[in-house]
Amino acid sequence: MVDVVLYLEGERYFSYRVLRGVKNRFGSTNEIGMFEMQGDGMQGIMNPSDILISERAENPAGSVIVSTMEGTRPLLVELQALTTQTVFGFPRRTANGIDYNRLTLLMAVIEKRAGIPLSNQDAYLNVVRWNKNK
Repeated sequence: MVDVVLYLEGERYFSYRVLRGVKNRFGSTNEIGMFEMQGDGMQGIMNPSDILISERAENPAGSVIVSTMEGTRPLLVELQALTTQTVFGFPRRTANGIDYNRLTLLMAVIEKRAGIPLSNQDAYLNVVRWNKNK
């Protein structure tokens, strides 16, 4: 019997970590905590959105701030997107920080509802969750 299962996630060379509860016998598992590794140990981050979107240029092309949910916590993250006409017969799709199938679904919705043809476009989508400059 397991009372709780926790994952400590993060990039190897960056100071930020997410503590995610995936199983808890006594209650909700939809909670996360964000921490920063410092010389005296891990310190809690009170406003993760501030960290996730800091040092962002003013109105960069192909970039937008979106609200997302991590567990039950709303976060602001930067979403970067780029499309370019493919030079091959079959366009390439690349997703980082988001499920590949979600990217293809979003592109299908954009084509159908906004009338923007993407079937001949290579596409790259990146969700910036970690400020890698700190």
